[in-house]
Amino acid sequence: MTRHRTEWPQPSWQPSGIDVGRRRALIGLSGLVVSAMGAERAWAQVSRGCVLTPEAGEGPFYLDPRLVRSDITSGQPGAPLQVAMQVVRAGDCATLANARVDVWHADAVGLYSGYEKQSGVGGVSPSVAVGKQYLRGTQFTDARGNVQFRTIFPSWYGGRTPHLHFKVFLGGKEVVASQIFFPDAISREVFNEWQPYRDHVSKRRTFNDNDPITQGVHSTVGRERGVYAAKAVLVVASR
Repeated sequence: MTRHRTEWPQPSWQPSGIDVGRRRALIGLSGLVVSAMGAERAWAQVSRGCVLTPEAGEGPFYLDPRLVRSDITSGQPGAPLQVAMQVVRAGDCATLANARVDVWHADAVGLYSGYEKQSGVGGVSPSVAVGKQYLRGTQFTDARGNVQFRTIFPSWYGGRTPHLHFKVFLGGKEVVASQIFFPDAISREVFNEWQPYRDHVSKRRTFNDNDPITQGVHSTVGRERGVYAAKAVLVVASR
């Protein structure tokens, strides 16, 4: 169900219930939070608590249609993807309830809804995206700081590796705008097994190791019964 919302709930911090040492062990085992700045530096910072998610900016394709919905697919073709995110506070890992989380990403041919001037994977017309709002949505975190979205796996496009954009708001104030990345092995699997990605996979030239955006969050991704599931932790400052 989609709701258009004009007023936002008041966010609140909740104790994590996990000491920093245990949080570090869980993060190390799961690999949910790995900054694109490099593993050695990231793990060094985790030893002092939850590491602040680096800013990557909103990019050129942000819209705020204020669509409160967990299913942002809007009938778009592609590999099914469930995205689970948890918002926590830098340092003590407290979870954030009622935080607003916006997400948006490219479709299976590299196009963003609502925009005309874009190239996608090349050889596709962007006119089909104009005036649309697919693969965009907003959720509010629960008491444990969790949100989930149902979508499709984002494609690569000219000069970019697959990624998902997000923003986190405390009240009406934006506290971070960044990107979630996916393991290259998973991307290769999707692009070689699923349509319409397969039609364009030979044109891909940008991967995680040569993408121009070096800030962001690396997710873990699994697959069960034909559905991919990505997990990531978003660490923000209390402002």
